[in-house]
Amino acid sequence: MSVPRRPLLSSPSSQARQRGAALFVAMIMMLLVLVLAVVGMRTITLESRIAGNMLQSQRLQETADGALRQGERVIQKYGLSLAKCADGATSPLDGAKPCYVGEARTDEFGLNTSFTVNTQATGFGSDYKDPSGYWYPRYVSTVCPKGSSATSALEAAGTGCMEFYELNAQATAKSSVQTCGPDAFCLRSTINLFIQ
Repeated sequence: MSVPRRPLLSSPSSQARQRGAALFVAMIMMLLVLVLAVVGMRTITLESRIAGNMLQSQRLQETADGALRQGERVIQKYGLSLAKCADGATSPLDGAKPCYVGEARTDEFGLNTSFTVNTQATGFGSDYKDPSGYWYPRYVSTVCPKGSSATSALEAAGTGCMEFYELNAQATAKSSVQTCGPDAFCLRSTINLFIQ
């Protein structure tokens, strides 16, 4: 006859060790969840900063483009040859008619820009979030058709000429013009003006 076996009971110390192991595993899992949450929050913060910077860059680009287009419209409005701005002028608008601040062919700026003489574009910078736009023109050259007389090679027509101007524009979130770079987005274009 066999002796009935009694179920083995675990000792109290074995049960306490098992409970401690479960607590240790739960704490490790909580730590992993916490690390994942922190990494997720840092990723979201970084992505929101990137999105904000891209939005600001887009705003600056659109403002600079708008200032450039406004300068083109002002220059082409009258269809008259522009004069050089007076010494000490602070704006390329001499009354209502624009003037140019220098010659691009001599390039005294060395391909850089100088917004010491500028016009603030209207419609930008209306509140603290909107960037301000500025522009100024520089003279490039004049191309005229030759006259029709026997000495036409020596004569230039007074009307029907095309004048070319370099137009520089800038957008900045600061309260005044800046050097092109991290604080200011700059654009440059060349426009032609038909002299009537």
